[in-house]
Amino acid sequence: MKTLKILLFSVVMFGMLSSVAVAQDLEVFKTRMAEAAEMTKKDMSEALLKYLEIRAEYAGPEVDYSLGRVYQRMNQCLEAQQYYTNVMVKYNLPETNPIYMRAVSDFDTVSSCTNWQKFYVDCDVPVGGYVMIDSERMNSCWDRPFAMSAGEHTFKLVSKDGKETEVKKTAVDGGKDVHVKLSFPVEKVSVEKLVEVEKTVVYKEKFSPYLYWGLIAGGVTFVAVGGGFSALANKSYAEQQKYADYLAIASASNADQNVIDDWTKKRDDANSKVKGFNGAGYTFIALGAAATVTGVVLAILSATGDKEKVYIDDGGTDVKAFVVPTPDGGAVGLNVQF
Repeated sequence: MKTLKILLFSVVMFGMLSSVAVAQDLEVFKTRMAEAAEMTKKDMSEALLKYLEIRAEYAGPEVDYSLGRVYQRMNQCLEAQQYYTNVMVKYNLPETNPIYMRAVSDFDTVSSCTNWQKFYVDCDVPVGGYVMIDSERMNSCWDRPFAMSAGEHTFKLVSKDGKETEVKKTAVDGGKDVHVKLSFPVEKVSVEKLVEVEKTVVYKEKFSPYLYWGLIAGGVTFVAVGGGFSALANKSYAEQQKYADYLAIASASNADQNVIDDWTKKRDDANSKVKGFNGAGYTFIALGAAATVTGVVLAILSATGDKEKVYIDDGGTDVKAFVVPTPDGGAVGLNVQF
């Protein structure tokens, strides 16, 4: 009897602990889904990655429907159709289920998207900037086409400081592919030429302007390149998740081993690209940040430090040009020695 009581107590405790674990896991799932939904208001590319990461741990109709909506809002209608189909077929939901009903409705919206006009968007997103395609915000321009329904659409590039440039295009069902170029016009910098000779004394800066401006320019370039690698890593990660989904479907349906091996190889190749691009991105960003900070420090020291006095000696003329940075750009001067 005592043994039976102990056994019953163990079963009850195990059930209670399991219920607590399930409840905690459900809270984590809800929190992550809420964070991903909130991210759709700021960056659709990042929101997509968050939903794909959630799906790797919590596959279900809620996640697949959310992925379908994100792909639809990003004008990737074939991927949207795939995830809506998962909701309608894979999970055996009753037709009265709210998620099932929304999936059916949204699938109908994109059911004819294979005839929509394809737009390729080419842009160079500045650091801290973003792209707007109609009302959806993204951190980069994908190299895949965007399927646009008939009507006028707006493509906009926005800089970190709010500067904008946009292109409007009208899509026509069945129309030829369209390429959209988004870029800011090259700004012309005016440099005022100044010649200042103060008697027989010339002041020399502690560090050459070419040094610190070169470090700053090179650092910014490295950071931009690092950002490009990070964008490629994000793209490869999305591909990795897609191939993982296809592999899971193929395995579940007992597909031919060659098909399974092919999806496995594509998934592993995409994973290798993610690691490679992330490594390159972090390296370039770290080097760029170090160079930029060093250049800024040298510029501050040069601007605030004591200038070296150079006295003009007799016996000949020596003319040298020099550049001095100003808040509006720079000034060119002449160092004249006689």
